[in-house]
Amino acid sequence: MTYLFVGAGQAGSAIVDAVFEYTSDSTLGLFGGNDITALAEPMVFNSTIRDLQNLSNVAESDQFGIAEQHGLVDGTTAGFEERVTGGFGRDPKEADEVMGEHAHEVVDLLRRRFGSGSGLATDGGGPGWDERDRTDEYDDGWEEEPADSRDDGWGDEPDDEWAEDTGGGWEDDEVDRQVEDIESEMNGEPRAATESEEIQFAFVCLGLGGGTGCGIAPHIVDAIDEYTDGRASIVALAILPNTMGPMASGGGDDEGGGAGRQAWNARYGLDRLEDKVDGIVLVDNQRISYQAAAESQFAEYNEYIAAGIYDLVAGPVLSGIDPSDYADIDTPDIDVQDIVTSLSFGVGSSDSKAGYAALGRAATMTRSLSGYLVPFMGKKAIDSAALVRLATSKQSVSDLDTADAQKAIGLVRAPSGYLAGGSKRIETSTIREYLQAQCALQEVNLGVALNDRNLATVTTLLTYEREDISRIAEIEEKAAEYEERTEAMVQ
Repeated sequence: MTYLFVGAGQAGSAIVDAVFEYTSDSTLGLFGGNDITALAEPMVFNSTIRDLQNLSNVAESDQFGIAEQHGLVDGTTAGFEERVTGGFGRDPKEADEVMGEHAHEVVDLLRRRFGSGSGLATDGGGPGWDERDRTDEYDDGWEEEPADSRDDGWGDEPDDEWAEDTGGGWEDDEVDRQVEDIESEMNGEPRAATESEEIQFAFVCLGLGGGTGCGIAPHIVDAIDEYTDGRASIVALAILPNTMGPMASGGGDDEGGGAGRQAWNARYGLDRLEDKVDGIVLVDNQRISYQAAAESQFAEYNEYIAAGIYDLVAGPVLSGIDPSDYADIDTPDIDVQDIVTSLSFGVGSSDSKAGYAALGRAATMTRSLSGYLVPFMGKKAIDSAALVRLATSKQSVSDLDTADAQKAIGLVRAPSGYLAGGSKRIETSTIREYLQAQCALQEVNLGVALNDRNLATVTTLLTYEREDISRIAEIEEKAAEYEERTEAMVQ
C-alpha cells in the first residue's frame, strides 16, 4: 500500500516538499520520530526548472518537467535544464493543451514506477525517458535499519516458524519475485505491482492562481485514476490566490499577475477538478496577505499546512507508539478513507460529490520550562475547548463561518498521560461535541493518536458546500469581471 503525494506547478510542489520534510534525517523527523517515506512517495511536475531547483526534500528522480516540445521529462535526464526552460505564462489553457497531448506519459510513468497496476499493457514511456535501472533511486529506506526496528506487525515469531505456517519461507518467495521482476524489466515488460506498492490514496497539490498547476492537475488526476483502475481515492489540495490586490511576488508560474487574472485561473481550475476528485482541501494565500512582506511567509504557511496534512494522513499510522501498550487509553482510529468520506457528500459512489474543506491546527506544549529541568514536574493542564476553538479559528480559508460547515474530521495527538485518566486529561468528548455543534449534518469523525513529544495538537478538516464559501464566490465574481473586460478589448 502506497500513499502518493503529487505536486503540480510551483505552489503544489512546495507543499509536497514541505510534507516530505518529515523524514528521519530532518529536524522535524528527529523530533517527530516518524518518517513519511515509510508510508508515502512524492512526485512533482512543473514547467519551470528554477522552481524545481528550489525543492529541498524531493529528489531529482521524483521531479518531472513538462514542456511543449519534449512532453514529460524525467528530472534525471541529461540536459533536463535545457528541455524545461519556462512556464506557460500563467495561461492554464495552454498548460491544459500541452499536458493533454502527453497525459498518457503520466500513466506510463506510474507503471514504470509502481508496476503494471491493473495489468494493462504498455509500450513504454514517451519522449524524454531514459531506460535505466532506478533501484538505487527508489531505495525504500529500510536497508540501513537494524532488523528489530522493522516490526512487521506479526509479533516475534522466528523466521522458521513463519515459513512453516505459510508453507514456504518468505525469503525464497521474495527472491523469486525479485528475479521475475528483473527478467520482466530486461524483456521490456512492466512488473506487476505488489500489494505493498498499490496506490490506495493520492493527494494532488496545486496552485490555482498560475498556469501550470491548474492546467495540468486534472490530467494527473485522470492518469492516477486510469492507472489504479479507479481504486485509488484522490483528494486535491488547492491553493487559492490572494485576490485583494497587488502583493510582491516570489516568482514562478504560480504567482504574479493581476488579481483578476488569478481569479479567472482559480475558477477555471476548480471547475475542472470538482468532478474528478473525491474532495478538495482549500488553502488560501489571502490568509497571510495582511502581513508585511507576505511573500516571505509562504514557507512558514506551507509548513503549517504540511503539519496538518501529515497529522491527519500519517499521524495515526506513523505515531511510533503501539496503542496496545496502553490498554487503559481509548485511541479510536481514523484513516484515509475516513478523510475521503468526510470530504465528500452522498452515500454512494455513483451519486457522491466533492466537498470543499478548510484545514485548521492548534498545538500547545504539555510541559513547562521547569518540567524540562526537574523530572516529574511542570506538567501543564490542557484546556480542550480552547484548543479546538483555536484550531477551527485558524482555518486555511479566509472569511469562513464555521456555522456553515456540514461535516468534520479531526485528530487529537498527545502524550499518553494526557489521554488516560486524571485531572489533566484531554477531554476528547468536549472536542467532539464542539465540532458537532458546528456541523449541520453533525457528522464528525474524531481520531486519537499517541505521540512521544511534550506537545498536544488538534487538527481538523471542516467540510463545506461550494456555495457556502464566500472566498470562492468572491473569486468567481472577480473572474467574471476580468473575463468581461478582457473580451471587450478584443471586440
